[in-house]
Amino acid sequence: MTRYEFLLTLHIAAAIVWLGAAVCVQLLAVRASRSRDPEQMRKIADDAEWLATRLFVPASALVLVFGILLTFDAWAFDELWILVGLAAFALSFLVGIAFLSPESGRIARLIGEHGAAHSEVQARIRRLFVVSRIELVILFLVVVDMVAKPRF
Repeated sequence: MTRYEFLLTLHIAAAIVWLGAAVCVQLLAVRASRSRDPEQMRKIADDAEWLATRLFVPASALVLVFGILLTFDAWAFDELWILVGLAAFALSFLVGIAFLSPESGRIARLIGEHGAAHSEVQARIRRLFVVSRIELVILFLVVVDMVAKPRF
């Protein structure tokens, strides 16, 4: 196995972990939403927040690191498909740091003050999952970008 193949394997494996976990969280969120059980929604939001620092952030960081190493080995940073991938990573990072993480903290505080069944808590949890669902669609489009490798 060449260095490139090794790095590509690690890059793809990290992407599978990141996207697979995100799909799983979304499926659980849909299931919880359909149950109309506020406690189940709270639990999924708590689990997603727990996974963020322990799985999503490390897996996404590995995707970035291995992608950069792959680019140094065999590609160039002026390739459209690489620029699209980097832009999507930056967008995902910004959404996480500017919205998902702070909103998770606000939801936790509201739950402490009003309980999981409070209408504002439930609305914020639903919005959190909608934003993360949109982010997931964008990340899947990056997979298409990485496979198709469009050029200028």
